[in-house]
Amino acid sequence: MAFSSKSKVIAVKKETTEGELVDPVADDFIYVRADSALTSGVESTQSDEVRNTLGASKAFVTKEAPTGSINLYLKTSGVEGTAPESAPLFEACLGGVETHATEVNTAAGSTAGTSAARAVIKVADGDIATGEFKVGQAVLIKDGTNGYAVRPIWSLDESASPDEVTLGFNLANAPASGIGLGKATFFQTLNSGHPTLSAHEYQASSSSAYHVAHGGVRTTSMTLDYPANDLATASFEIAGINFSENPIRIEATNKYIDFTDSTGTVAAIIDEDVYQTPYHLADEIASKMTAASVGSGDDVITCTFSKSTGKFTIASDGSVLSLLWLTGTNNANSIDTTIGFTHADDTGALTYEGDNALTYDPPVTPSYDDADPRVVKDNMLILGNYDDYICFGGQAFNIAVSTPKTDVNNWCAESGVDESVILSREVTVTGTLKFSKHDASRTYKMLKNQTISLAFVTGSKTAGNWDAGTVTCVFCPEVSITTKNIVDNDGYIVEDFAGTAIVGTDGLEDVYITQL
Repeated sequence: MAFSSKSKVIAVKKETTEGELVDPVADDFIYVRADSALTSGVESTQSDEVRNTLGASKAFVTKEAPTGSINLYLKTSGVEGTAPESAPLFEACLGGVETHATEVNTAAGSTAGTSAARAVIKVADGDIATGEFKVGQAVLIKDGTNGYAVRPIWSLDESASPDEVTLGFNLANAPASGIGLGKATFFQTLNSGHPTLSAHEYQASSSSAYHVAHGGVRTTSMTLDYPANDLATASFEIAGINFSENPIRIEATNKYIDFTDSTGTVAAIIDEDVYQTPYHLADEIASKMTAASVGSGDDVITCTFSKSTGKFTIASDGSVLSLLWLTGTNNANSIDTTIGFTHADDTGALTYEGDNALTYDPPVTPSYDDADPRVVKDNMLILGNYDDYICFGGQAFNIAVSTPKTDVNNWCAESGVDESVILSREVTVTGTLKFSKHDASRTYKMLKNQTISLAFVTGSKTAGNWDAGTVTCVFCPEVSITTKNIVDNDGYIVEDFAGTAIVGTDGLEDVYITQL
């Protein structure tokens, strides 16, 4: 029987301890694109023992090396101040996330900015201290005269009275007092403390054919694509430190097997763990039941899992085997239903097959954000100096964040790896931009080793105003230009542009993402 790949569902969830698999809840599921997949790879080494043959000696798995691609449409949760379902992937890439459910308003005295000075938003004394604003975070200035402008924050000044929020780009008009500044979900760029994830892939949300799970997952790269008149996308490459196929979790509530063997009634206690396959659990059950057998292991008890029926079978070579699922001392915490047996004693035989095949469905019904993907039109690229705040046209734009990691090998760890470390962060931007006859400014800046700022804002608008709850702003405070060419694009001239975002002289990091 073939199984459709179109029905797959994927969930990601933050871990408390790296590599310790966490089961998903309903809100951890993400709408993914068809080419998303988790790949359960390993690394191996080849023995070079000489055995009087030209053939190869045995190869050995050295460590688990799971990877994956999770590809999405770039969108918000649909509700401002509420993180999207994809938030763990962004957080694992950049380091942190903050959701701001309280909206702050402007105070009197804000400025639009000039060619000599950045725009400044005034807020009440104490508003910065509450943590509602962070450097790099964007605000949604709900002022119709500015079209609900989206602007990233360049700096904060609590010593001013009232507090001052200096913007990365100027405004067309100075906002009046009492203008709302939006509720942000801010993906904060950090240099340590990045969370790891548990990633789960199920073939379907019901009657699933498999469940693959990766633990200790990090986002190793993130790519945001903005093709004009198409859908904005976000693609994540991930890598973990362990994986499971059809894993089974044993904990305090399902770890006991009460049984009677040839010489008495005993209890086998299965170690609390996530067993990577049903076969791993079958080995554990056989070992613990044989060890618990009265008379120092007089009876050898086996447990097998059938790849054809999906059922466990428990058998003994002794004269008696009764599985006391219902009447045993530990019946309330029995493993019975976990491995396909009903909650009723099995007696009168030496071999018992489970009543039900294992199922691999998600533990909950997936729940998804009520938000649509965003078409890249009527969006905005701000490119240049702080006083360049007019939309810069173009056909395609791309921002890629690479965060490679290395595994920390440890011979004490069961898998040979017990943690990983992010090595670096590199942010590159590329674009196919609208050609302007007299504009050689990026060539000038490239040759003079000067940087530019950029922000790409996507979302929907109503009557020219950005709609709260739909906006994503990616901000690179300083970009070193590495490529600038005038090229043909199917019969018309465009500008190809590329650069590397850097940590700037004003202490800002290289990239920030805000949803509003």
